[in-house]
Amino acid sequence: MTLTPPPPPSADLAGLSDSGLLVRVARQDEAALAELFHRYGGRVLAYVRAMAGPGFPHEDAVQDIFLALWQKAGLFAPEGGEATGWIFTLTRHKVLDRLRSQSRVRERGDLDLASLDAPAPAEDPTLAPSLRKALAALPAEQRTPIRLAYYGDLTYEEAARQLGLPVGTVKTRIRTGLATLRDLFQRREAP
Repeated sequence: MTLTPPPPPSADLAGLSDSGLLVRVARQDEAALAELFHRYGGRVLAYVRAMAGPGFPHEDAVQDIFLALWQKAGLFAPEGGEATGWIFTLTRHKVLDRLRSQSRVRERGDLDLASLDAPAPAEDPTLAPSLRKALAALPAEQRTPIRLAYYGDLTYEEAARQLGLPVGTVKTRIRTGLATLRDLFQRREAP
């Protein structure tokens, strides 16, 4: 199936913030949805491709994601966080739901830590290598719980059981590792 974009966005919406657009989408404003698709369609597709890998109906998933965005935009709370984070969290959940329905996610006890060593290639060829390098720079005690939670799709509790550690320890290691990754990428982007 080929991805069919909504009609071109309206020029008067170009100045609105992403949060403002989501608020308008919650009111069933099709032009606001078109503007969000214009801003995020390519990035969402790249994220879906990176997450799901080959053989996955990427474009169908993007259409499902924007349909879900249309239906669930009323759940977005601007004071609760950034619109970008909300959109990509919704994307992640929709992709994981599809993978689960296709029986591609392994049973919890059958998770192979070695399979989590390298993230799937991203649309942007510079992203995956830099993320792989940044993860490799983390101590194993932080890297492994992050991989279990984000690439293995385990909850903190499941990751703690897999590692034989208390849940609080796993949460701390993930939080510390993510803070280190954020610092690495911010330094890299700084002029």
